[in-house]
Amino acid sequence: MSVPSDYGSRYWAITGEGDDLYLHADRLEILPCGSLVAWCGFYNDDGELARKEQILFCLAAGQWQTFYAASMLDGRAVCVEPEA
Repeated sequence: MSVPSDYGSRYWAITGEGDDLYLHADRLEILPCGSLVAWCGFYNDDGELARKEQILFCLAAGQWQTFYAASMLDGRAVCVEPEA
């Protein structure tokens, strides 16, 4: 049985009209048409890519607003420091 982290080495948050979405993926890509694509690779026990990347998840243009690398602890952006 797999766990969510098997699908990617990074944790992302995606915001849109409804609830925020959190997912594991190796990378996100914005296509020229405006769609947001989450890619995943499959790794062996040594951490080497075992199979070619594949699309894990896709949102059409207009179905998402922002995305950012998220903390697995609280879902906040990892690159932003809170004000003191």
